[in-house]
Amino acid sequence: MKQAVKAMLLSPTMKNFVDKVEAAVPLVRKWHRFEYEQHFMRVAAWERLFSGVYPSFAAANAAIPAGRNNSYDNPDSATFLGHKSSIRSSDYPVLFWLERLLPQNPRLFDFGGYLGISYYSFQKLLDYPANLQWTIYDVPAIANAGAKLAEEKDARRQLSFTTSLERAQEFPLFLSFGSLQFPESTFAEIFRKLPTPTPHVLINKLPFTDRETFYTLHNMGPALTPYRIANRDEFLQSAYELGYELVDSWDNPEFGCYIPFHPDHSVRAFSGMYLRHNSAAPLSRDISHGSISSDSSAV
Repeated sequence: MKQAVKAMLLSPTMKNFVDKVEAAVPLVRKWHRFEYEQHFMRVAAWERLFSGVYPSFAAANAAIPAGRNNSYDNPDSATFLGHKSSIRSSDYPVLFWLERLLPQNPRLFDFGGYLGISYYSFQKLLDYPANLQWTIYDVPAIANAGAKLAEEKDARRQLSFTTSLERAQEFPLFLSFGSLQFPESTFAEIFRKLPTPTPHVLINKLPFTDRETFYTLHNMGPALTPYRIANRDEFLQSAYELGYELVDSWDNPEFGCYIPFHPDHSVRAFSGMYLRHNSAAPLSRDISHGSISSDSSAV
């Protein structure tokens, strides 16, 4: 019952109703905003809360109260999500491409892969190659916890962890699922530093906007962090300039970014995509241009 009530209160219909009431009664909006900001700034269980609109990473970071963690490099962040995750509908495009890419590219770099959520979840549905090398890049606290968990689960033969972003150049396949929006460096800035371009890039759970790129604050319990909402066209243009083509794209309707008091900046659905560098050989004409088409308008 509690979950049902919570879902109703967080539904788009209820949010629209509240916005209309607050627009008609400014005092209600003022009270609601104060209460929400107080709740947002407290340490709480994971609720995926967002607050504020800022023009830059630095401005968002400066709004975090002194004494609050502004990084996931801490013991609490390394345990609050665990390693289990259910497969969502928007994961199936990722599974589709991994099934085709892994046999020829069994070495992959998982950017911000946490404790191995994708590795452990996807192995239920994919036949991993015997020579798979799945390397997760994350902050030290999480990388250390992930390595310990992999040892306990006897997964160290295929799963490893690193805190060195420079190692991304060693891998033909780059994954990022819900993590590229967190670092101060953009996708283009990260990839420009790599001496050798990564041939294949799979991205999922990334928020885009048609507005100018902006930042909000994200509360996941153990930390408050800046959170980038990138302009879609700007992101794709930066990928093209790096030599990447958009092979496939899809929506993540299960994930959105609702920013209270800023409905015009909220994101209805996140996005996923497969980018291939122009130096990489296509898998095949049928796979690249068949039932799943290259459609940038779907990003």
